[in-house]
Parts: sequence; structure tokens; C-alpha cells
Amino acid sequence: MAFYTDLSDVYDALFPVSEAQRALFERLLAGGRVLRVADAGCGSGAQLLPFAAAGSECVGFDPDPSLVARAREKLAPFPRVRVETGGFSDVSRIVTDPADLLLCLGNSLVHVPQEEAARFLRDAAGVTAGGGEILLQILNYERLLLGKITSLPLMKADEGAIEFRRSYVWEGDRKVRFQTVLRISAGEQPRILRNDIPLYPIYPDELWEMLSRAGFSGIRFFGDFAGSDFSPESEALVCRAEKQ
Repeated sequence: MAFYTDLSDVYDALFPVSEAQRALFERLLAGGRVLRVADAGCGSGAQLLPFAAAGSECVGFDPDPSLVARAREKLAPFPRVRVETGGFSDVSRIVTDPADLLLCLGNSLVHVPQEEAARFLRDAAGVTAGGGEILLQILNYERLLLGKITSLPLMKADEGAIEFRRSYVWEGDRKVRFQTVLRISAGEQPRILRNDIPLYPIYPDELWEMLSRAGFSGIRFFGDFAGSDFSPESEALVCRAEKQ
């Protein structure tokens, strides 16, 4: 996807692993049961890094070759890590050993139509070990839809040298055009990169139903990675669910 190829050079600057995410990963590792981790839509590999450093066997995959190359470079010191190019439909092929923890973060799931997302969750359940867990994060699209929100907050990094503007053009409640402008000021001539890609919103009740039908139980929704209660006003929807 040209969108993520354009973002690959500044991906980690714009989307660093937050302290709340790191703390959650540490709690998951502290339980001693996370021996194998799979990351669907792994991006630059930053979210696999804490698990790899702890000795977990890890596999990540992403459809963008530029991000896969960055993830492989970042995770190269860890021999028990594998990173491949692939999309959600490839999860059964790529995740060959049952995962104790399956990650799908960064609003990745809404990049495919809702029917494909549901198929992915069924396949994800198939590659998750019994008693294992899925950790998933998307935006709270119900809030965005009902609030008629058409722009997201400006993102800045590297002391303002990187600016990322994001807006939504709604095409009904099942599809939205995600329009972005990325400005990189490094060097003599700033680079301005524009993209327009489709997203397919998934709403909280719908996600719950998808997960339940896929074979996950103990489904819990949070408003952020710190574990705040999920509410209609939450900006994010973070979900944890267990494989039955």
C-alpha cells in the first residue's frame, strides 16, 4: 500500500509504543504464559520488540514490504523472530504454531471490509492456543459516526519536523475515505505526501459479535491501553478476549 510505504520512513516517530502499551505488555509477560506471539499488521515491528527481548517466539506479518523490511532489521538480533509479508487472509499460512497471544493493533482491522475482518477473526481463533488471548485495538467508530467527526487531531513528531494531518469523508456508515497529508521538513525541500484510502468501520457491538462467533470468550472492552472503562466517549476501543 502506497500509504504505508510513504509512512515507513517516519512510522516509529509518529506511532511510538506508548508507556501504557509497554506496561500492558510487561503484565502479559509477567504471567509466564506468553511463549509464542503473533502480530497481524505488525508495522515496523516495534510492538513485537518487548516480547522478542523477553525470549518469546514471535511471528509478525504486514502487507507493506517497506514496513516488513524495517521490522526485520529491528528484530534481527532475535533468532526466534520471523517477519513475513502478508495480509489478514494469510494468518493461517503464516502462524504455523498456536500463539499464546495474537496482536492486531494500530487500527489495522478496519483496513479490510467487515466480512474480511470477520473471516480474519475466525482464522485468528484457529491459530490461537487454547487459553490464549487476542489483543486488538481500533478507533471507536461509533463515536466518530454519531459525532459526525471528519478530522482527527494533528500529529507532530521530531519537534515539528513531521506533521501528519488526517481527515474522514464518510460514505455511509460502512465505509469512509481516510485522507492524509504527511509533511516532512527534513532537508532543504519539505516533502508533502498525500494519500486517500478506504476504511471500513467496525462498531463495538459488531466487534463483540464477530469475536464471539469466531470462538473467543471473556471479551472485555477498554477505552485505552491503561485499562480505562470503555464508554461511548472513548476515542479508542481496546479489546482483550480469550480463546475458548
